[in-house]
Amino acid sequence: MQRQEDACRLYAAQHGMEVIEVFSDNSTSAFSGRVRPAYTAMLDRLRAREADAVICWRMDRLHRRPVELEDYAEVCQGGRKDSPILTYSVTGGGEINLSTADGLLRAGIMGQVARFESATKQDRARAKSAQLAADGRWTGGRRPFGWDVADGRLVLNPREAAALSTAHSDVLGGRSLGSIITQWNDEGWEGKPLVTTASKPWGYAQLRQALLRPRNAGLYEYRGEILSRDQIPPIVSEAVWRAVVKTLEAPDRRRSQTNKAVHLLSGIAQCHCGEAVRSATVYGRKDPSTGEKKKHTVYRCPAKGEGHVAKREEFVDAAVELWVFRFLAQSYRAQPESPQDRAERESITLELEALHVREREAGSLLAQGGLTMGQMKEFNATISRNRVDLERRLTELGFHQAEGLDATEKIDREWYTTEQRFNAWLALPIDDRRDFVRSKFHIVLHPHKVGSARNFDPDTVSVHIKRPGESRRVLDGGEISQLERVTLGPDSALWLQRFQSNRFGSTYDRSRAQRERFAELAEEDPALAQIAQHLESRRAGVSITPVGSA
Repeated sequence: MQRQEDACRLYAAQHGMEVIEVFSDNSTSAFSGRVRPAYTAMLDRLRAREADAVICWRMDRLHRRPVELEDYAEVCQGGRKDSPILTYSVTGGGEINLSTADGLLRAGIMGQVARFESATKQDRARAKSAQLAADGRWTGGRRPFGWDVADGRLVLNPREAAALSTAHSDVLGGRSLGSIITQWNDEGWEGKPLVTTASKPWGYAQLRQALLRPRNAGLYEYRGEILSRDQIPPIVSEAVWRAVVKTLEAPDRRRSQTNKAVHLLSGIAQCHCGEAVRSATVYGRKDPSTGEKKKHTVYRCPAKGEGHVAKREEFVDAAVELWVFRFLAQSYRAQPESPQDRAERESITLELEALHVREREAGSLLAQGGLTMGQMKEFNATISRNRVDLERRLTELGFHQAEGLDATEKIDREWYTTEQRFNAWLALPIDDRRDFVRSKFHIVLHPHKVGSARNFDPDTVSVHIKRPGESRRVLDGGEISQLERVTLGPDSALWLQRFQSNRFGSTYDRSRAQRERFAELAEEDPALAQIAQHLESRRAGVSITPVGSA
């Protein structure tokens, strides 16, 4: 910039002109289209006729877009063709009078030539960057999260790559982005927070963008085309990455960009009509001792009209927690990629690569006249159908591999007893508990029987365990109407009462008759036997016996 200013000052001195002010928008290209404060200030001075001429290094330093040239020419004319403001170009152009047709033509041609040169340089730079990246070489700029740059090539950053790999599995298991963000930004996580490559805390948009990158699967994409599959060290398999992309871009995915949740089942449990319930505050009857109405939080259906549910949050949460306990008492474990899955994934990847090679060969044939345009269109349609089918198979394979890889996988693998697992689940952040419930259960709230609404009935909370592959599925009203209610079985109210007494420390009548009834039920249902064992151990203050693989 200083060299250009010195040349302009010398030009002014040689032609007997006095410089009254210098306007410079350093580091702001005339091509960018962004607001240039100094350029705008110069136009204001010219409109006020406070200068007789403008000296520039080159005309394309002033403007390269035709619309800017037209505005500048109008300002220079100022309605007075007899005394226009002249423009002088130091390098090529000399005096340019924009009040004449010749001056406008010269300025326009100079701007278009400069624009052509700039666009040509950009095309060459992009092509070079694409070739370098396709060869696995780093093209410069800020390093991508998950990798370091060594000897001009990308190598995995151990901590970041491990966290990103886990995040892919967590998303497929139903965990929210907000929960992952909370963990990564935690000052105490693995000794220090995990920050972006710009040393900033993570936000929703940054994490989502990081998970959607083809680079995560070792793919280099340029303008929608995969240029290479084996030059970048992958963090996850292509199957898992495609499954994550499908999950994050699903139209019905929640769009909340906050990582703060308060209610366990708000937006997850459904009214029997199919609507997701929301939390609300209501006032009950007056307390005889104080005369004040008690305030309660409820899960309420947002639909209008009669027959929709509104249930006390604490009771519904306790009923669902009892189901979580029962679920954790059963054996479930994440499975690693089987040899069959690995072989299928490798086969599909090779088929995709083969399609890519065939596309290039067809392009060469078309250029050489070996294919007609009609044949090329038919070929492209066939290739497109094959690619869609292969990518669908990869996506399904990714979901299959991800079954069980959710936010509570650590609980399942590191804790031996059901009680330990349940307590570990309770200790999770509420986002993780919500994600677990959302991925494992369909929860449907039914209305109470006529005349029984004052007493909570746990049988009105119907919990259906999701089948494999349904972790993100939400039932509609028609599907819910076809479901049979699922309850804890005989005396479900008794189970819930006893569970609440141990969970929250409230009183419970441990009469002999009730203990005998529990013993009978435990013999009928092994899962309920686990709950009974847990409750008895809490009462006696002892640890329960490990349950092996359960």
